[in-house]
Amino acid sequence: MLFGRGKSDKRQMAAQEPVENAPQGEPSYIASDTSFEGNISSNGEIHIDGELRGHVRAHTCLVDRHGEVIGGISAQYVVVRGRVLGPINATQVTIQAGAHVEGNVVHEGLSIENGAFVMGSITQSNLSEASAPARPASLGGFNASGFSPTPLPEPLKTDEGTEDDNILPLKALK
Repeated sequence: MLFGRGKSDKRQMAAQEPVENAPQGEPSYIASDTSFEGNISSNGEIHIDGELRGHVRAHTCLVDRHGEVIGGISAQYVVVRGRVLGPINATQVTIQAGAHVEGNVVHEGLSIENGAFVMGSITQSNLSEASAPARPASLGGFNASGFSPTPLPEPLKTDEGTEDDNILPLKALK
């Protein structure tokens, strides 16, 4: 054989490597020359390199470099290399360099590479108060869950009389 193992060797190797919760069958593809309008649901893997207007529900969704999803994505695993204009809800989300995401991202695990564009809220799900890192109250803003406001510290006051005691006067440096 010229280039490595034969098909029977590959099947034996695959049988020896158990993969938990792996989808069965070949991935479904939307090629770069394809536009699709409607919702897609799959128990397996979907690769999108064309345009999809609708929602995706799958075990794994890969939006490739030329791919664009105008709608939501719900999956166990989402990898974005192209564009997503809509919400993403997944266990694990990876947004690679060059990707463009406009929409809210709800995840358990998230990776955003340098060079990726993300506009929207990012929320980690299944994060209990007990496992969340405590944020000192002195920092103000929001607590560890991100939803209950904590009081902000009082503004600094100056000795000089101003119209508003909460505004510090600016002095020019020489």
